[in-house]
Amino acid sequence: MNGDTKLSVALASNPAVLEYVISLNPHDFERLRNPLMRKVMPVRITLRRIANMAGIPEQELLDNINRLAGEPLEVVDHDRTPVKVSTSQAPSWMESVDEKQIGWVDVLEGDERLDDPMPPINTAVNALKQGQVVGIKHKWEPQPLFDIWDLRGLDYWTRQVSADEWHIFVHKPHEHSV
Repeated sequence: MNGDTKLSVALASNPAVLEYVISLNPHDFERLRNPLMRKVMPVRITLRRIANMAGIPEQELLDNINRLAGEPLEVVDHDRTPVKVSTSQAPSWMESVDEKQIGWVDVLEGDERLDDPMPPINTAVNALKQGQVVGIKHKWEPQPLFDIWDLRGLDYWTRQVSADEWHIFVHKPHEHSV
């Protein structure tokens, strides 16, 4: 397994991988004990993103998971594009946004029930027009979505407002003429 391997593949390799991943970041990963979350979340997230969320080196995570899975150890490709994360400073596109004009998606109650947050988030993000921003209230920083949004050319920025609440802002930039 390597950094691009989906968590679902790692979890299928050995039941001990679940406990190992949860131990890395119980706040974010404890919900993997819920069968629904274990069905919908692991297929969306790479081991590289798990390492980033857990704050450990990718090589350490891969070595530990490969040992648990009985797989040969692989060396991380350091020439790959690093995982993009949100910065603490608001990006320039947020400066021109009137927060009163932002449409909000609140998945906090669903987070408590361990509902899949993707349907309401996707609906709001898919409805964005160029230059618009949607805000998402979430119990976790949804790093698995960052990879999806990067592929779609969307900008995002997160702000932690309390121990159990994040505000995520997703922006659809204007197309640049060439």
